[in-house]
Amino acid sequence: MKNILMFLASIVALASCGAAKQVGYNHKLLSDEGCTVYLYAAQEQDNTPLIVVTVQSDRLVFSEEPTMLLKTFDGTVIESHGKNINASSTPYYITSGSVAIPVNTINAMAQFPITDDEIELLKYGISKIRLTTIPIQHEKEFKVDIIGKRLYKLFQKVRSTDSSF
Repeated sequence: MKNILMFLASIVALASCGAAKQVGYNHKLLSDEGCTVYLYAAQEQDNTPLIVVTVQSDRLVFSEEPTMLLKTFDGTVIESHGKNINASSTPYYITSGSVAIPVNTINAMAQFPITDDEIELLKYGISKIRLTTIPIQHEKEFKVDIIGKRLYKLFQKVRSTDSSF
């Protein structure tokens, strides 16, 4: 029952992903290691570009000094050492007959600096992502690009918004 609810919530989240300023995907949706990952393009006040990553699952959190590896379809690897921002828990209940079963969803967030040259590499698409999460490392491989080009376009929007004051 929990897996079905997570599946439905993920579909709703992905449906709304197109209108939001984020890129997201699901990983092993109907298994115990399942999670939803969102990537946001952001910029600090000193114009340092950042990728903010949110992982929604029932157990994954970022380590104190997380690392993100992105591999492009041309074979280039982008490595970024980030900062753990926070992890919050959202409790909800699933009712089965007359029994309410408590379930927690953890929203873990980290930010990773990225250079302008690395942003340009996102145009080639992302074939693999690896995040240092606890208790298991998160890794997802893509046959087609679903996050690279969209994340590149989000960075272009962030840059144009910042320079159009």
